Amino acid sequence: MENIILSLLLFRAMTIYEMRTYIQQNLSTVCSDSLGSMQIAIKKLLEKGYISVTEFVDNNILKKQYSITAEGVKYYKNWVGTPMNIQKMKSMEEGKLFFLGIAPGEKRVAFLESYISDLEGEYTKLLAIKDYVNKTQKTVIERNTKRIKEDPALVRNLLEVSGEKSVEQAVTNIDNYQLYMLEYGLERIKADMDFYRKILKRELKGDK
Repeated sequence: MENIILSLLLFRAMTIYEMRTYIQQNLSTVCSDSLGSMQIAIKKLLEKGYISVTEFVDNNILKKQYSITAEGVKYYKNWVGTPMNIQKMKSMEEGKLFFLGIAPGEKRVAFLESYISDLEGEYTKLLAIKDYVNKTQKTVIERNTKRIKEDPALVRNLLEVSGEKSVEQAVTNIDNYQLYMLEYGLERIKADMDFYRKILKRELKGDK
């Protein structure tokens, strides 16, 4: 969660609720949007000096806005290029399949049917997002590039981390990889649906 927050703050200063909304809309398959988890992560980042906080009043409500610091940029630059750790990508929930044979037959069937239904719902949602992204990608890149160029600190941070010479190229790279993540999610869910449908078919046929 700490690194997700730093990723968001690299693009602009945000309140915790703005960060949560972004996660809900774009990263629901990657991380939790629990306010409790976010508050814990923000506290740790503040203690490490990776982010700073400023307070402001909006509609008579006191709000806190968080920004990434130079130390945060330095840490993030080292982290973002490090290969993914496959051990940390494992899910305890998926471990249920290993022990599912212990459950009665009707429970196994209900488990598989429910999970397949959830996968189908997620797949449909991601397809709609991908269609929207494909239609708006160029406009989004242009808008984000313009917004970042208006803030010298954001320009400096982005170019330092990305190693690119232009904001346009850095933003394009980011947008492309966000689309790759979406494509990965679609392909993984499709493979999961095919696999669980195959197991369900065996259950319904009574195959051993």
